[in-house]
Amino acid sequence: SSGINAEYGGYKYVHMILCVIMAIFLGSMGYYIAFIYSSAAIVYFLICTLRYIILPEASGADRIAHGSKRRNNLLLLIAFIQPLLMFWLTYHVTYGPEPEVIKGKKL
Repeated sequence: SSGINAEYGGYKYVHMILCVIMAIFLGSMGYYIAFIYSSAAIVYFLICTLRYIILPEASGADRIAHGSKRRNNLLLLIAFIQPLLMFWLTYHVTYGPEPEVIKGKKL
């Protein structure tokens, strides 16, 4: 279980790169669209995959309902903190300083 951070914590970087690329080509609207999609995708993926690690004793389709409350909370915390970290690491793309104007043209 100590490998949870190393194995599943890195998936957010792929989504962060997608958000930055969308911000470069489509501006802040592209960033927010990519961020919302990426956040939903990473949360869904982590909940679906981490429940097998955090709740190994549960079987069947209703795994979350059979786990302990503490383990369920850990699962949800790990899953929902990833979008917050993604935003914290990429928010400067849309909130950063305006490009400097040189000879009347933005860079």
